Amino acid sequence: MSAGFIAVLVITFILIIWVTIWVTNKAYSRKPDPVDPLPGKDLASKELDQ
Repeated sequence: MSAGFIAVLVITFILIIWVTIWVTNKAYSRKPDPVDPLPGKDLASKELDQ
């Protein structure tokens, strides 16, 4: 194994680890989709206000 082959191997592993961390951070920094409230709760709260 030459030094060049080992260097390419190390760079490849670093690239794979960096892409994994980048994709994970991108997924966790995404805001969750808003959940629509149930229509029954809005009607019930309006009836209580009146």
